[in-house]
Amino acid sequence: MAHMQQDQESKTVQKGVVALLQEFIQCSRQFSAPQHRPILQWSYDQRMVNTTALEFRGIVAFLLDGVPHHVAGGWHPSKKLAQRDAAERSLAFFVGKWGEQLLLDETKPTKAVDVSAGASDVQALAEYCRSHSACGGDVPKWSHSWSGGECTATVQVSLLGVPHKFGGAAKPDKDAAYADAARRVLWYFQCPGYQSLFAPDPRSQAVMAKEIPAPPSNWACDGAEIEELRTAERKTILMRVQNRLQQEFAKQLKPGQSVWNWAYETDESDTEWPPLCRAKVEVSTIGRTFVGGWIRGQREAQVEAGLLVADYLDRGCGGRETRAPSSSSDVGSEWSSEDGSGRIGRWCDV
Repeated sequence: MAHMQQDQESKTVQKGVVALLQEFIQCSRQFSAPQHRPILQWSYDQRMVNTTALEFRGIVAFLLDGVPHHVAGGWHPSKKLAQRDAAERSLAFFVGKWGEQLLLDETKPTKAVDVSAGASDVQALAEYCRSHSACGGDVPKWSHSWSGGECTATVQVSLLGVPHKFGGAAKPDKDAAYADAARRVLWYFQCPGYQSLFAPDPRSQAVMAKEIPAPPSNWACDGAEIEELRTAERKTILMRVQNRLQQEFAKQLKPGQSVWNWAYETDESDTEWPPLCRAKVEVSTIGRTFVGGWIRGQREAQVEAGLLVADYLDRGCGGRETRAPSSSSDVGSEWSSEDGSGRIGRWCDV
């Protein structure tokens, strides 16, 4: 009885926290969102804490003052606890810390950034962070990535003790990308001289689409956490793909029918342990066969083929057979093709 009462109290508290966050976001909306679109959009990271247990981190996305925000909570043993934690952190920051800072700024208006003539926007942001009390004197941390010949800059700024990451627009060179991101952050902070540089777009994808565009993968992780997430991804891929197949093709499955059938091939000339192995999985509901690459151990071979199935479901590709990319270590077998024309590349989490 006591355990049931405790569970009920936990559900009540969690519902209250999430509901309060939703009410806060609704009150601050500048634009009308599409019908049936959730005010709060949830996703979860997961990592392995031992050989059998998972931990979850909740990430909530919402539109605040016309700007998309993503807030990550801490790690917890269940998704419900992770969701509650992310909601509590969001409220504590935006209603608590940020609300107090806004009141302080009203009594002590923010001064224009004191930089030398001809200083760049990147230098202006650095000086703003050094002089503004909300940033605690910490300087911005920069990174960038290239795609399609264009550069996108990301800057991390400490705001009221909480690390924030801001992404700029894609630009033809690194200097332009850094300058664009710096201007956007200074506008977000409403720094004098930058208040009117940008304005939320009521027709943007973040406002009109069914889902708020996702941030870059692993944006909330450090190097160690990224490796933990990759480990959890591989260890749980088969379970997640099997559940997905069962849900998407439930009407096509007969009672007792498996969603997939597995076969394995080992390299008989290999003398090491575990031996080189390759897995082949047939998914009859979609009429597809997936052949993984050569890798040591049957379990790892199964994971490789499972990743191909997941990639197919994500991309919705056609064709009859999907194979892992060939390599110089491939050995001949009845599953090999005569040439490489039938093989496609596999998505890799990098």
